[in-house]
Amino acid sequence: MCFDPTTILHCLDHGHRQTTARNRRGRQPFRRGRFVLALLLFTLGVHQSRVVRAQEERQLFVRVYDAAGDLITDLTAQDFVIQHGGVECKVVRVELINEPLRLTLLVDDADGADPYFRFLRNGLPTFVNALPETSQVALVLLSGRPRVVVDHSEGLAKVQERLGGLFTVPGSSAGFFDGLREAVERFLEDDARWPVVALVTTDGASNRGTFTPGKYDAFLDHLNDSAVTVHALSLHAVGGDFFQQGIARDVTQMARGWYDTLNSPSPAVSAKLTEMATEISLRHAASNQYLVVYELPPDAEPSDGASAGVRREQVTMHVSLDGRPGPTPPTGLTFAVAMNEIEAGIRTRQAQVKTLEAEIVALQRDATILEESSRLGQPIPQQAGGAAGAAVGSAIGGGGREGFWNAGELAFASGNLDEAVTFYEQAHQEDPNWGKPLFKLALVALNKGDTETAVGFFEQVVAVDPSSAEGTQASEFIAQLRN
Repeated sequence: MCFDPTTILHCLDHGHRQTTARNRRGRQPFRRGRFVLALLLFTLGVHQSRVVRAQEERQLFVRVYDAAGDLITDLTAQDFVIQHGGVECKVVRVELINEPLRLTLLVDDADGADPYFRFLRNGLPTFVNALPETSQVALVLLSGRPRVVVDHSEGLAKVQERLGGLFTVPGSSAGFFDGLREAVERFLEDDARWPVVALVTTDGASNRGTFTPGKYDAFLDHLNDSAVTVHALSLHAVGGDFFQQGIARDVTQMARGWYDTLNSPSPAVSAKLTEMATEISLRHAASNQYLVVYELPPDAEPSDGASAGVRREQVTMHVSLDGRPGPTPPTGLTFAVAMNEIEAGIRTRQAQVKTLEAEIVALQRDATILEESSRLGQPIPQQAGGAAGAAVGSAIGGGGREGFWNAGELAFASGNLDEAVTFYEQAHQEDPNWGKPLFKLALVALNKGDTETAVGFFEQVVAVDPSSAEGTQASEFIAQLRN
């Protein structure tokens, strides 16, 4: 049997610790051909493939894609060829692994999350909906002492129900480090395969009573030796000290996870949560792979190189020692689609740059006119000064209910709640039978922790606009807040 001479070699260096060793354990793509051979070298040590029986059996994790980039799921032991030290090995068994996603969702519901309350209430259910339907999700809230409010076995409906009643706890600190450490330790105790931790945290006040550099180093060692992947979305809090944000960034880098930040409350929270869930789902789909167990040849040197191949044409392989899902390079047609998307993105950005350049020229012209008019003591020309007041002018639009409403939305999105209340009240005065500003006044009250006032506004929404979307939501809020 002939092996593809264009074999790709992947060496594992076991002298490095933590992130270096972890990154080099990742999957490697292999070229397509009539027969695909993937070569993987490993030696005895903590990072070698798991010994199944004494020193006679080893295992590899293999994903195989067809020319279209789709996973191939009909391979048998006879389709795999394993060599060790150049000698063909007996393939003992092949198992297609297809386990449900097992995820722990940690949510900072302490005081630092209060400005983001509205967006978390909307975005977290969307996050859960974007996960695979078979996912096993546990929900941990971090205000005060971290607590598991929904376990992995209770189902996604229970998680959604609990998120529907989520409120921040004013004046509280987040048990961030303890919650993260306990989530990883629970996975280690359960011996779960490729578990996932998703963090939604702020850099607000955090309980640090149990945090020490020694405990943090021990936690990083446990994380490094585990198969846990950590993803995180960090939300900036005014006056935050970046304690939680710094840990989240470091941990996701070590655990090969997704990480992003937002600087202020906005609808982008929902978009980023959906982005994180999509990444988790894509990685989980990639965990549907083959566990290939093979028998070492007699008198084999454990340090000799091992190779894996499949008897299929036009395929792409990804081989790893631990099978841990990570960012997957595009294959087949998906590569072309990805390149088209990148090129389209470049063209869009170039067009945006040209637009910004034109706006800068217009601003410079306005500035010149303003400066000249001021110097001569003449009235400012009508065409000048338009950019200077564009934000306020476009929002208020000369008054009226829509103008005050738009101004309130801008203030709310910027976190200026008192200013938002003023504009919403003015919009309500313009049209007392319009439910939208009343609904927003209720949400602002909830953000401030004033449940009684919020219920009062929700009742007004139902009274003046019962058939609208706001009226329906207001009825649901009233039922929840009164229970």
